[in-house]
Amino acid sequence: MRLSADRSGRPNPDPVWFLLALALAANLAIPFFLVDVPPVLDYPNHLARYVVLAHPDDPILSQMYTPRWAILPNIGLDAAAVVLLKFFDPHVGGRMLLAISLFAPVAGVVVYSRVAFGRFTYWSLASGLVAWNAVFFLGFMNFLLSVGLAFGVAALWIALDRRGSRWLAALLVAIGMAVIFFCHIFGVLLAALLIGSCELSRLFALWKGEKLTAEAVVRTVLPVALLLAPALVLYLASPLSGDATPGTWNGLQKAFVMFAPFGIYSMMLTVLTGAVVFLLLVLVWRQAAFAQGIPLALAALAIVFVAAPSTIKGGTFVEARLALIFVLLMFAGMQPRMTPRAGWLAGLLIVGLVGIRTIYVAAAWVDHRQDIADVRSVIAGVQPGSRVLVARGHPGHETKGISSPERALPGMYRLDGHLGALLLIERRAFWPLMFADPAQQPLAVKPPYDRIAQPLGEPVDWPLLQQDQFSGMDLATARYLADWRNNFDDVLLIDPPAPLQPPRDVAPVAANAYAVLYRNTARH
Repeated sequence: MRLSADRSGRPNPDPVWFLLALALAANLAIPFFLVDVPPVLDYPNHLARYVVLAHPDDPILSQMYTPRWAILPNIGLDAAAVVLLKFFDPHVGGRMLLAISLFAPVAGVVVYSRVAFGRFTYWSLASGLVAWNAVFFLGFMNFLLSVGLAFGVAALWIALDRRGSRWLAALLVAIGMAVIFFCHIFGVLLAALLIGSCELSRLFALWKGEKLTAEAVVRTVLPVALLLAPALVLYLASPLSGDATPGTWNGLQKAFVMFAPFGIYSMMLTVLTGAVVFLLLVLVWRQAAFAQGIPLALAALAIVFVAAPSTIKGGTFVEARLALIFVLLMFAGMQPRMTPRAGWLAGLLIVGLVGIRTIYVAAAWVDHRQDIADVRSVIAGVQPGSRVLVARGHPGHETKGISSPERALPGMYRLDGHLGALLLIERRAFWPLMFADPAQQPLAVKPPYDRIAQPLGEPVDWPLLQQDQFSGMDLATARYLADWRNNFDDVLLIDPPAPLQPPRDVAPVAANAYAVLYRNTARH
């Protein structure tokens, strides 16, 4: 790629690259202007928490929840939301934060590539292919922000180290690591992997050239230890350090999750994008240039991906997150070498595929407006301060046969499980599934509401409410079921099944094809 230079002699980006970068940013931003509540699984729940944190003195919500800020590795966007939602409508400010989580990994890839290769590369812009990915649609916003920041912090280390400012780099990166920690622990691990792989690669080169000395080892180990120290101290002081229960290991699932970086609402586009990227990597692998340490980082990630369980320390979809990081590393730390003709063909293919994916997402988000309108229409009569139990007509893992593609990630999970959060955001009503676990979020449920809350739970399956007795497993996942008729004023059913068989003691007060609100006659 050609570079122009300003009067200081420093390289400027190729104008074509700059225009493509602007086009990519505009392309990815379009869907956010089309709907106020995007079909992203965890997003409505996060937004409900942001609303409470930004308005702690609300006369109704303050009776239910109380902010509880602590050393937690999952609160970066929460802190931003406290400020942002004081000036913007919740749905405007919320979409800004969601957009940040979408753009952060791509921006991080571009910055890292620029520093690692000394120029802006077209290949880094190709990371727009995975801007829309399964991890984003699952709503892991703080994770995505931390990934973008990790690439940026690693780039800062490389840039300052090249200038000979190793100790200054260690100091600034240590501060950056602390900031990343408050976003997500995965970001800390990614930054450590990028920096550690780079340094190990440098030491290996010295050893291979018989130039490795004790002084070189010390000059590597001490700064790296310094930059990692703040994040390690914060981790040990956080509740996360005490939770080490891993989830199950599923080798067959890993084969499918490899497509998570390309996952959108269409299975065909997911597989097509993955196939195109894998084919390009196969074609350019032998002639590609890699940034220092990237092959080692990729090898380490591949091993971790194979060995990783599905959940760990409260984090879910671990393999999907690792797969996304792996693909982002390929765009950040690799530079293909192609003939001009091959480069043009690959570029046109990537640009077309990025555009098609965004068009599909935009169309799905437009269709999602009907689901949001249906939910809003049935909850319009819910009174502030009411207690509303939320149920779903189809289990979260059931993704086949859905009438609207935006309701699920094919083969992975349904995406409408947290629409009940609109009860709090728009009606100031209590629902039991708010993300308000003090061990993971800076919010706690106040008594007596805490007895009927399940902060990290999912909506109960509709048939459960027809039972009068519940198993220990049922109560472990939804403890409020034990005496729900005496504790809730209303029941909101999302995506009702057919035939619809309501439990006793409830009467429908509003209904449409997608949502039904029942009044609990046992309390009224």
